[in-house]
Order: sequence, then C-alpha cells, then structure tokens
Amino acid sequence: MIMTRPDQTTNSHVLILHGGPYIENRGCEAILRGTMEILRHEFGSAALAKVSVDASPKIVAAQNATESDPCIDSFPMAGGGPRWSADWWMGQFNRRFGTSFYPQFRVLKKPAKGASVALQIGGDHYSLDYGRPIGFMAMDRYVRSLGLPVVIWGASVGPFDADPTFAPKIFDHLRSLSAIFVRESDSYNYLRAHGVVDNVHLMADPAFMMKPVEPSFEKIGFALPEGAIGINLSPMVAFYRSKNPAAVDLKEWLGFCVALIKSVATLQRPILLIPHVSSVDPGNDDFGLLHTLCKAVAGEVAVPVQVLPDGLNAAELKWIIARCAVFAGARTHSTIASLSSHVPTLSIGYSLKAKGINRDIFGHLDYCVHVSDLTVEKFTEGVQNLLTNESALRAHLQSRVPELQARALSAGAVLRKIAAQAGC
Repeated sequence: MIMTRPDQTTNSHVLILHGGPYIENRGCEAILRGTMEILRHEFGSAALAKVSVDASPKIVAAQNATESDPCIDSFPMAGGGPRWSADWWMGQFNRRFGTSFYPQFRVLKKPAKGASVALQIGGDHYSLDYGRPIGFMAMDRYVRSLGLPVVIWGASVGPFDADPTFAPKIFDHLRSLSAIFVRESDSYNYLRAHGVVDNVHLMADPAFMMKPVEPSFEKIGFALPEGAIGINLSPMVAFYRSKNPAAVDLKEWLGFCVALIKSVATLQRPILLIPHVSSVDPGNDDFGLLHTLCKAVAGEVAVPVQVLPDGLNAAELKWIIARCAVFAGARTHSTIASLSSHVPTLSIGYSLKAKGINRDIFGHLDYCVHVSDLTVEKFTEGVQNLLTNESALRAHLQSRVPELQARALSAGAVLRKIAAQAGC
C-alpha cells in the first residue's frame, strides 16, 4: 500500500494497496514505479509512499534495504500468520467456507488515516487467474469502511465466465467501487458488456511510465552482446499450457524450453536470457529455470547464450531489454518493458492481458501467441518475423508508445477529480 503526499500546492494524498514483494517480482515493481511517475506528474514531486507487502517481515526489510526511491517505505501485511496461529486458522476458515475474516487488514488503519483515495494495484488480481479474488474484495470493503473511496488502478479485469456462480457477485462488487482504471481495451469492453459501465476508465499499464536505469557492469557481470535476441521464459506459464495444472511436469517444460532456445539459435544471433521473477517456489522462479536452461544448451548451439543474474531491479532490466534487437517474453511486464522501449516484441500470452495489450498497440495479435498454442516452430517463426520487420516495428512503437504513455498520465487527472469529490 502506498501513501503519497503531493507537494504543498495541494493537501490530498493517496493510499495504494499492493500485492507481493517487488524485490522478487519485477512486474509488481514496474507497476509501482510507473504509478509513482503518474502521481508525481499530477500531484507534485514530494510524494511519500507507504507500501503494504504480502510477505514476511524479513523479505520486506530486504526490500526496504534495496529501495532506490527515498519516498517509498514498505511494511508487511502477510496474510494467515505462522502455522497454527489465530490468523492462520482464520485463513483456513476463509478458504474452506468462503468467508471474509481478515484480521491482518487492521494494519491498514494507521496508513489510511488522512488519505483521500485508495488504489488497488497489482495488474491482474481481479481475474480468475489465481482463483476467486475474495481476499482483494474483502480488502476493498475494509478500506471503504474506513471512509475511503476505492479505485482499481492499471489492471486487467476478468473474464469471469468460467465461474458463473461467482460472476454476478464480482460484477456487483466492481460496480460499487469509485473507479476502475483498466489497462487495455479488452477489459474495458468486457466490463461494459457485463453492466459495469459508469465507473470504468481506459488507461495504459502504469509500467509504460517506468524510467529505465543503467546498471553497473558489476551487477550484470558481463558485456551485453550486440544485436541479441532477448528471451524471458517462466515456469509459471507451464501451468497455463496444461489442461491439468496439477499434473504439470516442470522437467518436461524445461526440455521444451531447451528445444525453443536451440531452434532460435539457428537464427544466428546471440541470445540473452532475462529472468523477471525470483521465488523460492520452483513453479514461479524464472531465475532457476533460465540458469538451468543456459547450462543445458551450453556447447549445444553455435551462438553465445547468456543469462542475467539475480539482483537487477525492474528499471535496470528495462534498460537491458532496451538494448536487445528483439525480445520474446512470457512475463507480461517483461514485454511491457520491451514494448515501451520500442523493441519489437513477441508476447507469450497466458491470459486476457497479453491479448488486450497487443491489440491496443498493434491492432492485431500477429505478435502474440497463447502458451497453449506455443510450438518450437511458432516461436522461432515469431522471432524471425520480428527480425525481418525490425525497422518497421520500431517505427510503429515509436509512434504508438507515446500515445499510451499520455493515456497513462491522463488517468492521474481523473484520479485528482475523484480525490476532490471525496473532499480532500
């Protein structure tokens, strides 16, 4: 959660509700960095941020220790508590009976005092990608009970058609919020088609506003190759590739990724593997997968294949991605870093968001392939098309991205009006 205090020309500040630790998930970080740029553009440069993080105190302390923005401070709001604690039992009860008892929300009370608007950020919480978003809905209700209007910010929303029992409930909830700022037209049209109309606004993903930062040579550890194909692959998308996620074999996915790299290596360009999420969970750890992948293809291909180390933040990864000739990525915010840097990009989609963002930028899905349809041939052909059309694609992105950035900034003006209506 972020509390921002604008400069002295205004007395309003904003509370932002955040998800997981961005020290691990650079996508979460990119949304946060871009959001801060939008808020500073609209409200002034003296923005102070208090960020709630669903993680342990140890992880949050490490995040604070590496924080590059002196106006951001994080605090833990881990749900459930230690095993067998009262909070843990409450979490078990919620999951079993669908109730909404979340005592950990109490830590929001103090940061919320004096705020005028609460922003829910996180990208795709309001979907079925990670199950029913019951916890986020409960958080919305709690923050509203504190007297704050709640806004979903820079998100993809839905679809909920696969859960017809839940769909009417989430649509009612969404209509009750002060505003919903969606980051692509597919979400915008979907909500309006299901009766969520009056409070929906179209913006671009806040990450389009994140500024790149050049990392030191020591942080990278090697000289970046010229004309490289940048690639982000993730174990997470393997679960969207299978009709039975519980039966996913990550060793099989690794073998498939090895085949992808060997095939792309025939295009005779150096390959730079770019992780975007680190995690102790092997099913969510790009770094583990890509380091293993790099070792697996060593000596098997005729071009250099290198992998970035852990420790680079979202802005630094964006600076590196901008130096690739072309990029193919599974993590949404790795592709946003690429697209916003005018790098021709192939998106490996697993949900609504990749399709919506590609339609808004290109007007079609020629450079977006769903992970369930991904084959070695399609992947290599897609990267080859990027190389063949590199100049034209860069020109298109150079003209289109500023429009999306302007759309992202314009959301700040609407947010100011919501804050004003709330009486700040």
